This record gives sequence, structure tokens and C-alpha cells, in this order.
Amino acid sequence: MIAEGQLFAVALATRNRPSAIANLLNTLERQDGDFAVLVVDQSDTRDVALEERAAASPRLNVLRDAGVGLARARNIGWRSLGSQWIAFLDDDTPPDSDWAARLREELEAQPSADMVSGPVVVDGVSDPDYPALGGFSVAEHQILSGRWVRPWRVAGGICTIRRSTIESLGGWDERFGAGTPDFPGSEDMDFNYRLMRSGGSAYLTPRVRVSHDQWRGRDQAVSVYGAYNRAWGGLVVKQLKTGDPLGAALLTAGRLRGIWKVTRGALSGRSAPRLSLARAEFTGFVLGVKRGLRRSW
Repeated sequence: MIAEGQLFAVALATRNRPSAIANLLNTLERQDGDFAVLVVDQSDTRDVALEERAAASPRLNVLRDAGVGLARARNIGWRSLGSQWIAFLDDDTPPDSDWAARLREELEAQPSADMVSGPVVVDGVSDPDYPALGGFSVAEHQILSGRWVRPWRVAGGICTIRRSTIESLGGWDERFGAGTPDFPGSEDMDFNYRLMRSGGSAYLTPRVRVSHDQWRGRDQAVSVYGAYNRAWGGLVVKQLKTGDPLGAALLTAGRLRGIWKVTRGALSGRSAPRLSLARAEFTGFVLGVKRGLRRSW
């Protein structure tokens, strides 16, 4: 077991992005403190440079995975780590230079929390016609708990979670998440929803900050938003088919409100690109519901 007895370890998932993972590892190497880093690499071909880097580093570990899917990679990651907490980062979310030191302080100060998350700041030039991908704002310290906490208020996928909590929830639902054909997203919303429904708590702090590189172009952004909404439609149906109609209603209302906000902004600003985005989101959501209804949960 990697990182047995450590306060926290870092779990990373990557696929076919050698430059991004190398940059992220550079930022982690400059962090203070003793913590292990595990990379679950699902790339089509071996990343020789990454493997050589791990062989030369006492902190870095690499697991090759022949499968595909972010949720799958995260499950492999937490099951391979023995630390009390596991910090999940994406390969395009480099942390601030004091991230590890501040994270350690916050974890030690929050002995009863199940999750700790901080802001994800948009890094790079963003397109004014499209909302930034992957941003998450945390203005003040806050503890969230309760059955009806909206899962998008808790965190995105960039967060630190108590290992025992992940185990009690059964990890991530591998039917969701980037890399899956039907529902390529919402693995974080599904996890957050189950965490809150189980009575868990999330601690939000502005002190633990990472950045998100806006590397996708306009066409890719539209496709990604459509895919995210397809996954959200599947998440709604999952609640319906597993006996939680009120949860399905909460998730539906939240997503339709978000789509309407984009539509209203497109109409008031006479923005054809934003209108296309709203159309992609709504179409994706409906398609996700249809796909969800055709499968068993």
C-alpha cells in the first residue's frame, strides 16, 4: 500500500497528455512536506519519461491502467493509497506554490470533515462568449452538510477526501466521468450528492487553491458542455430508478436553471455562440435522460 500512515497523498489521473502531467508534477515537486504522489496513467502508449521520473523519485509512483475513464482511475488511485486523506487533482490543475503546506494545516484543523476543497481559478485567456470550464469559487471558509445541499456547491472534482469516507461510499460510479461513452461527466456530482445524502460534510476554504488551464478551443468547449449535460441527464435518471425522485427533481431543477441562465444571457447579449452553447447543453441533457432510461441502474 502506497503512503501508508501519511496524512495525505495526491492521486492524479492522466491520458495522452504528457506535457500537462509533467508540468503538474513540476509544481508538486516544489511543494513543502512529505507526501506521496500516485499517477494512474491510461495513455494509449507508455509515457517513458513519466516512468523514468517515477523510478528516480521516492515520492512519485505510476500505475499503468489499460482501461479508460476518470472515475475508474480515481478508484484505482484511492484503493492503492493508505493515507488518511487523498487529494485529487487533474493533470491540467496545477496548485499554488504553498498548496501542500496550507492543505496540511486545513486537514489538521478539520478533524470531523469528510471533504476539503478550495477555489479553482481559471488560468489563461478565456473566450468571452463561453463560460470558463472547471472554475470553482470559494470566497470564505464554510462547512456544508445536510441532505439537500446542492452537489455543485460542494466542489468540483478537485478536492481532498478522507479515505474512509470514500470507502464507505464505494468510491466513484464508473458509469460516469470523462472517458465513458454514455455519460462523460458528473462523476463528481454523483459522488458529492451521495456524500451529502449520507450525512457527510464538506469544508470549503479559500486557502487551498489550484488553477485550471483553459486549453480547449471554442468548438471543443461546446462539445464538452454538451457531454457534461448528457452525463447530468443520466445522473437524474439514476436517482429516479434507484428510488430517489426528490433527488432527481433537485438535480433537474438545478441543471435547467443553469441552461436557462445561459439562454437568457445569449438572448440579452444577442450572442449567437452562447445560444449555440445553450442549445448544446439542453440537447445533451435530453439525450442523457433518454440514454439513462434505456439502461438499468
